[in-house]
Amino acid sequence: MAYKLARLLSLFALGAIVLGLSGGGEVSKATPPVEAPASERAVFLGGEMSEEDLIAFTANVAASGQRGIVLLDAPRSSKHMRAFLSAYQPDRVIPVGTFPDGIADLEKRLDVRTAPAIAWDHDKPTALWKALFSRAERVVVCPAEPRRLLLQAACLAGVLQAPLHVTRGDGEEFAALRRQVVEWKTQEVYLLGTYQLPKNLPNVRIIRLANEEAVHASYLRHQLAKGPIQSFVVANPTDARKGMGVMSCLAPWVALQRRGTLLLTNDEGDNTPSLVAAESKHPRLHSVDNLLLVADLRSIPMERRPNPVAGKDSHIEMEPLTPTGNAPFSFATGRLFHAQPAVVTLMLARQRLLESAPKTAKRKALVVSNPSGGLPLLETFSRNTARELKNCGYETTAIFGHDVTKDDVRRLLPQSDLFLWEGHHSTLIKDYGFAEWNEPLPPSFVFLQSCLALAETKAGPLLERGAVGVVGSSTRIYSASGGAFALAFFNAMLYEGQPVGSALRQAKNFLLAYSLLKEKRLGKNAKLGGANLRSAWAFTLWGDPTLKLPETTTTESLAGVKHEVKGHVITVQLPDTIYERVTNGDFHAQMRPNARLAGLLRSDEDSGRHLVPFVFAEVHLPKAPAGQAPRLRSKLPDANWVFSWDERRRCGYLLVTPRPRDQRELRFHIDYEAQVIVPEPETAAGTGQ
Repeated sequence: MAYKLARLLSLFALGAIVLGLSGGGEVSKATPPVEAPASERAVFLGGEMSEEDLIAFTANVAASGQRGIVLLDAPRSSKHMRAFLSAYQPDRVIPVGTFPDGIADLEKRLDVRTAPAIAWDHDKPTALWKALFSRAERVVVCPAEPRRLLLQAACLAGVLQAPLHVTRGDGEEFAALRRQVVEWKTQEVYLLGTYQLPKNLPNVRIIRLANEEAVHASYLRHQLAKGPIQSFVVANPTDARKGMGVMSCLAPWVALQRRGTLLLTNDEGDNTPSLVAAESKHPRLHSVDNLLLVADLRSIPMERRPNPVAGKDSHIEMEPLTPTGNAPFSFATGRLFHAQPAVVTLMLARQRLLESAPKTAKRKALVVSNPSGGLPLLETFSRNTARELKNCGYETTAIFGHDVTKDDVRRLLPQSDLFLWEGHHSTLIKDYGFAEWNEPLPPSFVFLQSCLALAETKAGPLLERGAVGVVGSSTRIYSASGGAFALAFFNAMLYEGQPVGSALRQAKNFLLAYSLLKEKRLGKNAKLGGANLRSAWAFTLWGDPTLKLPETTTTESLAGVKHEVKGHVITVQLPDTIYERVTNGDFHAQMRPNARLAGLLRSDEDSGRHLVPFVFAEVHLPKAPAGQAPRLRSKLPDANWVFSWDERRRCGYLLVTPRPRDQRELRFHIDYEAQVIVPEPETAAGTGQ
């Protein structure tokens, strides 16, 4: 088992180091360095390497500024690797490192002809340096331990575009470093931690950064000089040593690729909120949008809270920084991890396929809902979601009720770019054996709107097979709140072009706003308010929150609800077009494109139960005065709308249920007033409360 883990670590490291690389390692005279121009569709396939090498080489690749595709050879995933390579059609596949079963076996498993393999010896990095850097004005030198320092050093080297040299106390390594410094005409060497050079380096300025905090501060300064930081990337630096995966070794690479800042947790991985709060005090990091957890569920555990709805689950699991009370969700959050590091590199590589997809390519969606026929309210939501997908250009196949069969779902899934399942967990997992399906998928996005669907044994195979992300819940949810959530998620993505993490955040804030409006309208008579809160807490993204699915094109779509802000006025524009009514059993729904539905019902003795339509707007007010919350005024009755405010993002969430006479537009005037902050009560010392 230890050998397999070491091999996977090594594979990932080698693959990452050579992203776009033009050569690497100790290369014999018979194997010349590989030239890989940035524009070439080259794939570098990694062999064996240690954790430290993984960190160092990903940093060197980032510092080189070259593009490319990195994959890891994992025999278990060969089928899905082969499918990716077939779709990507690389110019060359270049093996890097050692492959225990040989190159011939590799070529057979992946059905490719590879370029000559590049050997790599971490004790002699001269060949890699020469391949990546013709010159280097700066060099970063860091010891292999402590691990926290090395992870931050990798970020610093990447942003400085400086080679990273990891020292291990070998006398010969200084001689190699000295030769390179002279050859590169290096002007500055960053010495990190307590490392001391055994001899002076000629004509070089030494910059010493004594600890992790100093290295991190230097990275921030240089990264901010290049533009805004967009993501907090959080990892547990002890994960590999505790057998909790090796995602921290990838975290610096992710931070550099996503314009992030790397935050390292304590050994338990349970202090993400305090880390983010401290980092957010930086005046230029206050409004960072994304939270990327590069960690499995043990190294950074989910939070647990009492279930707000009576039921089988005593507690609900949710990601760190889930708000309490009525506060809106502020971060677009996602988690990158898999038991096989090779799958993570595949997930990231598949995004290249999405980026390069022709704008005229037809995108396909598969919607499957209510296979047992016993959830008519859920199916009412699903039919509207399917119609929204079709209106926005997806070639949509929708199967409902007793028309759903296992064989149809299994056949259609590999043909779909987007898959929405809304139905019982037992049908999907137990009856259909969904987790055992193994057909390769296109780079698709999957939404499992089903109780208990988000587990490694269920969602992990999807990520291996081809999915770029999965949204689901690890707890039980009511079908109505889940259906409302899915509709809100896809509309945010379809009509506003939001990345998947931002769409997830908007759907969460829609349910929170609905809960507030329901309480406002019905007071103590409001039922199942905790169901909306539970769904908002529980739905989670396994994938990159910055991922943006390709835009669809259509000339036949109906105009949707939209809004604009001019001065101190928010105008919500209501299109004249309204979809035809959806009827399913006793339930009816009729809505405008890009409207919302929730569980609010209006009963009619003659025609059944009608879902009340809503409109929802995520309103950005970047010029809102600091410390002053916007207060809205409107001619609409107060009971017909609610507005919540995220001070950190300068963003509000407006939910309205229009009256029948409200046509064309709804107007809201903005006033500002100072926020009253009520301090939380202090815990009495020594009470344990």
